[in-house]
Amino acid sequence: MVDDTPHTPRVNVTAQYDHPSKARDAAAALEAAGFDKDSVMLVAGASDEVLRAQRQSDPYVLERGEVPPATGAALGFVVGLAGFGFLGLLTGSGLVNVMGKEAAQAIGPFWAAVVAGGIGGLALALAGYVFNAPLPLAEPPEHAPGKPDPRTFVSVLTEPGKQAAASAALNRFEPGLLTEWRADDGEWLPLHTSA
Repeated sequence: MVDDTPHTPRVNVTAQYDHPSKARDAAAALEAAGFDKDSVMLVAGASDEVLRAQRQSDPYVLERGEVPPATGAALGFVVGLAGFGFLGLLTGSGLVNVMGKEAAQAIGPFWAAVVAGGIGGLALALAGYVFNAPLPLAEPPEHAPGKPDPRTFVSVLTEPGKQAAASAALNRFEPGLLTEWRADDGEWLPLHTSA
């Protein structure tokens, strides 16, 4: 384990690979060369599953529903039909003292239940659909939709004496970019960059 207190000299060697398998092989080579597993870090790019999901998703839609919109509409209709139908039945019978009960009493309890259940069911069906429907985003996404970065990075934090061994182990797998940074007295300074 490398001493990572701010004033201890240390070197960070980082390599960028175009394919995750090369990066995994490079990380394994570092561990085989004697570098501590805790000092080797593998930062993976987007996997095939992530890339596929991002390609198939609409970047301008916000998914927010608890259930699919059709299910929300059906549940809203059933709850509205039962709840408002029962309320219409009570109002048509004269048991509930609400404004406009005379009209409900004039058509009778059955028709009051049918009308109230139908209107309440349609209202709650609309509410259930709207609540669960995906919404367009108010603004375009911050970053233009494009191909996510598939590059994978392998980084090792080591002592200055082991810098050459780390670079050699990472170079065996043909990185796209290799950088070496040295921390001296708390400041990171670039030592070497090769493409």
